[in-house]
Amino acid sequence: PPAVRSAPPVRPRGVFDGPSLDQIPDEDEDSEELGGGPVEATSVIAWEAPPGRMDPVRRIHRAGRPEGTMSGPAPVRATGPARPGVGGAETRETPLVPEPAPPAESTSAEPLVFKLVRERPLDPKPYRGLVEHFDQRKDATRAALMRELADALEGRDISAPRVQRGPLSSQERAGLRHPGLRTPAGELLACVGIALCRLFPSPTRIASASEPLRANAGPGAAAVLDALHTVARLLGVPLPELVAGDDDTANITPVHITVPRLVVGRQLVQQPPSVAELRFHAGRALFSMSPDLLALRALRKDHLLRALALLSSVLKDPKGAGDDARVVREALSPKALERASALMEPGTRDFDASLLSAAARDSANRAGLVACGGPGPALTALRARRPHDSELEELVRFAASERYLALRDPNDAGRAGR
Repeated sequence: PPAVRSAPPVRPRGVFDGPSLDQIPDEDEDSEELGGGPVEATSVIAWEAPPGRMDPVRRIHRAGRPEGTMSGPAPVRATGPARPGVGGAETRETPLVPEPAPPAESTSAEPLVFKLVRERPLDPKPYRGLVEHFDQRKDATRAALMRELADALEGRDISAPRVQRGPLSSQERAGLRHPGLRTPAGELLACVGIALCRLFPSPTRIASASEPLRANAGPGAAAVLDALHTVARLLGVPLPELVAGDDDTANITPVHITVPRLVVGRQLVQQPPSVAELRFHAGRALFSMSPDLLALRALRKDHLLRALALLSSVLKDPKGAGDDARVVREALSPKALERASALMEPGTRDFDASLLSAAARDSANRAGLVACGGPGPALTALRARRPHDSELEELVRFAASERYLALRDPNDAGRAGR
């Protein structure tokens, strides 16, 4: 027989009792993606398509691993009913619209504006409706975020960026990774990414630049250097070698020859954008220096596949005398070689370089969004790159998520909706 519902508790006047951002059901479509038993329920934004129940960070952690991503060990699962923290919700580049919950009570029905945002993520009008929705419920934090998104999508002038928050924790940093990288293939690349880059050093002309970037290199050089140092502290990552490029672009490009480096385009130095947009570029570039993102963003697709084939051959005889074996031994420790051997078969079984590259790109965009302080400068800088709508949609969905709300200001996220 169906369980008897208990009467809802009476809340004192002034307490937020409207629909929150986490009132849609989860799905279990990828709950067994990496194995490892049941996981706790997650909190997702109401118009965001969840990929299923998942841990705050779906990355397998093994003690003592010397190589890998910038993330730390997966956080301990909460045992109480506390509100899920950063990492409790995810977006997909092509999201699945969840089935609406059965209307058990009239107060639990989803507002129409949530559906409109889910169906038209790049239309600013539904976000205006959400501003009103959250204003009526005294949820100033979420209303402010929806207002920023609506202004950004309409191309309005953006005010000065928010005050920079403190450095990200390892859990928050790992939470920026797109779920497309939390797969066996992504785990393999996190382990061997540097070795792949050394097997196929960046061949493009941009990789041949060697002049260090100095503050007197151009009108915007000092601002670029300041943005890179500021964002490196925010993300908690080391600053790699910085090189002044000779290409007329406004990009900061990650490359790998003998060591990872960032090549700063001439246009960014000569005609710099706003400080917030510089931080978006810096966040994208610095987050791309982790082994998996570096391999996916610095290598061409054919070179990536050939490097994996070479690595597979080397792992069969790691002590071989060939040049490839020597390069791999220099890049990976003995423990990493052992782990790579275990990951090679599951990691290459359904390897899709295009999907992985898109996930790496979206992860870098997320880092840029957090670094620049708001969706306005992030969308301005991203639109200048003339991306496909799918890339914009993924960034907007992430900007409208509980995860970004917590990353943008953990204190505000904890107070919102109370």
